[in-house]
Amino acid sequence: MTMDAEEVMQERQIDPVTLQVIGGELDTIAQEMGHKLIRSAYSSIIRESEDIGSGILTAEGKQIAEGDFTPMQVGTLIASVEGMFETFEERGEDPEEVINEGDVFIHNHPHYGAAHSPDIAVITPVFYEGEHIAWTATNAHHLDIGAATPGLAVDLEDVYAEGTLFKATKVYDQGERVDEIWNLIEENVRTPRVVLGDLQAQISSCEVGKERFLGLVEEHGYEHILQASEDLMHYGESLMRKEIEKVPDGTYHETAYLDDDGRNRDERLKVDVKLTVDGGDLTIDLSGSEDEVMTGYNVPFRGSAEPASYFIVRAILTDTATHDEYIPQNSGTFAPIHVEAREGSLFNPSMPRSAFARINQVDLLGDLILKAFSNAIPEKTSAGSGPHCYFISYSGVDENDEYWVYIEVNESAYGGRPESDGLDAVDALVHNTQNRPVEDIELSHPLRIEHYRLREETAGAGEHRGGHGHERMVKFLSDSTITIEGDGNKYGSWGFDGGKGAPSGELKHIKSDGEEITLPSKVSGYKFESGDKFSIKSISGGGYGDPQDRPEQKVYEDYLDGYITKESAREEYGVVIEDGGVDSEATQRLRDV
Repeated sequence: MTMDAEEVMQERQIDPVTLQVIGGELDTIAQEMGHKLIRSAYSSIIRESEDIGSGILTAEGKQIAEGDFTPMQVGTLIASVEGMFETFEERGEDPEEVINEGDVFIHNHPHYGAAHSPDIAVITPVFYEGEHIAWTATNAHHLDIGAATPGLAVDLEDVYAEGTLFKATKVYDQGERVDEIWNLIEENVRTPRVVLGDLQAQISSCEVGKERFLGLVEEHGYEHILQASEDLMHYGESLMRKEIEKVPDGTYHETAYLDDDGRNRDERLKVDVKLTVDGGDLTIDLSGSEDEVMTGYNVPFRGSAEPASYFIVRAILTDTATHDEYIPQNSGTFAPIHVEAREGSLFNPSMPRSAFARINQVDLLGDLILKAFSNAIPEKTSAGSGPHCYFISYSGVDENDEYWVYIEVNESAYGGRPESDGLDAVDALVHNTQNRPVEDIELSHPLRIEHYRLREETAGAGEHRGGHGHERMVKFLSDSTITIEGDGNKYGSWGFDGGKGAPSGELKHIKSDGEEITLPSKVSGYKFESGDKFSIKSISGGGYGDPQDRPEQKVYEDYLDGYITKESAREEYGVVIEDGGVDSEATQRLRDV
């Protein structure tokens, strides 16, 4: 039987109060690293969207603290360090000889632990009195890495078409800048000033983490910090097992289908999740999912499939907002969660398959894990969130014949929840990035945002309605190219316990002469002419509970806000609105039918 958190703390060598103090200090360091990176970055995908991760790991690669930023960026740091050690082994190198004080490594190979190749990890060793004691690391999505199309890429032949790949590559060697690598990057990306600046911001972030961690070691002693790290991981594991044990044992199975692979438009791709609870252990088996595809629409197993699964489980079972005790985010938290996917499948592709475009697959994976949990613990889950995003890169050449590239995440919305409506226009599930202000976009790029608003009349009806997705209209002020890493044009979100689902997303190219072309959810290197427009409509969240149980006042407020019409208030919710107000008697008669 799993001990409770207090018993675990009492059994460890460090007293509970000191352990929580050290744990809080470690978390603060990881958080400060992320904020340093955001403040120093050049690109909006880091500076505004905060598509980053930051953390501290033991010398062996176990994570002891992480910043609270984009979920997919943080969990993969463990796998990236593992991939570095695999690289050393393949090269026949002794890590003790290769890793030196003052070194800085970069790593982004998707078959060696990276989340996907645009997410470059910067990893620095921490030395104390000549001994390698830890790593500080950051992950960040980079504007361009020289792939087949600017910014993002979907229809790729293999991993070598993804752009510039790095495996445990030193950019600083014992404090000395490795100019050959910096020159290689500068010569092989479309936006070198931004990419090199963002890499330097990551290095500065890791240096801050190193300085703060060494200060903690000086304050408490290295052995004390080492023991505290082990205790915190043990504590995190105990908390997670305790929550898993509350879920009824059994296997919960859910299946859904992605749009396509970006090339074969008529072939849907199966995502299959079997969630098995056995005491304090939870297994997520993805082996029934589609075979790997011959484009870049695959998912790195360790770098993306595992971290996405960890995050969803953690969000449902050990969310900090629902617990009074301190909950660390470390390798121990992940230990009771076992993710499986057969080699050669969509969630575990083999070399040399590309795995560049993977966010929508893990979004749908996360939504299916949520749906599987809803069969066992409905009081802790929600209706279906918009299980997709439209990840879009815009690009062109300016008057100086230099590339401009802009990447944005077009968000969906959350599903209705047991006690409240779903959140409107908030990135759901595993990415959770932020918006870039419209004014900033228009000042920086030849784009005009004609509207950016909630998508009305689409949120899933329910006692607690789904959140509204969004719609955006972009006008091009010069000839431009886009790549869309999207999904969800062929499915919507699901309702729960009588709640209604929400319709699919939609993308359109509106030419300057008014002709409308419906676009698929994935395009690579698609051309727009100056004066053309681009319409984006994301999926809204599903409803939770019977719409007839929604209080008539809330329905009326949605009507006043313009989210629904009088007709849908009557048809979906059984609420009669006449002469500017609710007719309560007519509503009661209609609901009694």
